[in-house]
Amino acid sequence: MQVLRPREAFPELGTVANPSVLYDGKDAYVCYEASPQSGSGNVVLKFRDVIDFRITPMNVEGLKGCRYPVHPWVFNEVIGGEETTEWKVLNPRLWLISFNDVMIEVLFETVSLVIHDAEGGSPRETLLGVLR
Repeated sequence: MQVLRPREAFPELGTVANPSVLYDGKDAYVCYEASPQSGSGNVVLKFRDVIDFRITPMNVEGLKGCRYPVHPWVFNEVIGGEETTEWKVLNPRLWLISFNDVMIEVLFETVSLVIHDAEGGSPRETLLGVLR
């Protein structure tokens, strides 16, 4: 088992705001604050064909207790974890994304960038705007 950065080059995570999320049982949208190095603003990702989705209250200090060696404020992809082995026929991917006070775990088939909105503001409002 390894924890690596994913091959996708999405804008880096900011370290202030927690994300806004919508999971409808099939797809998940995650809107997060982009870091200043990535141009700031808000980013919306769409995870398609989601097998499992969890939001766990966990601050950065709590990452030490995580079952995988997760780094804060980055996308962590688990390679060879038992979750992906269980669903191997679907070629799933497992990401753990750590924010200030929550960690998102998503087991999915594909992910794409929906928008990188340079205006910023509330991640909730950005996500609602994308979904309208």
